[in-house]
Amino acid sequence: MSKKKSNIRASTGININVPIEKIWQLLAVEFADIGKWASGVDASEGSGAPINGSSCSERACKISATGFSDTKERIVIYDKGGYLLKYTLFHGLPGFVKDAYNTWQLFPKNDTTTLVKAHTEMRATGIMGAMMKGFMTRSTQKVLVAMCEELKHYAENGEPHPNKVKAIVKYNRKKKK
Repeated sequence: MSKKKSNIRASTGININVPIEKIWQLLAVEFADIGKWASGVDASEGSGAPINGSSCSERACKISATGFSDTKERIVIYDKGGYLLKYTLFHGLPGFVKDAYNTWQLFPKNDTTTLVKAHTEMRATGIMGAMMKGFMTRSTQKVLVAMCEELKHYAENGEPHPNKVKAIVKYNRKKKK
């Protein structure tokens, strides 16, 4: 008897008013530094050999999102020519999630605006996976939209989004205890 598998998917897109190269720099080249701009990531650190100009091939993230422990992620596609970055979360997922992938693709709208498309897909199994599919889909969609908004703010303003600023304060308080 095989376990029931549920796919959890979320997608969003956002126009960011900076050139495509700057967005690629923040997402892909500086892959290790997601903790600088994403509020769901308290801190991040890179490891592994660089790929085609990336700072590293893996990163470890201290996660503040409910239901997730600290994660480890590995780049599986780094296509600078196609502005495509795909990575897998290989550590820190809930037990019923067997694998998870995030894909970011960039499209130039003009010389100063970039369309960023983000997609997450997870494979959940078993009864718990089936039960949690709706909740996980909604919460993943919410997180993905927030990440895009935070990336936009960081890229356009050179400083973290107010959500990230609040997360930094909260994380620093937690560290002191």
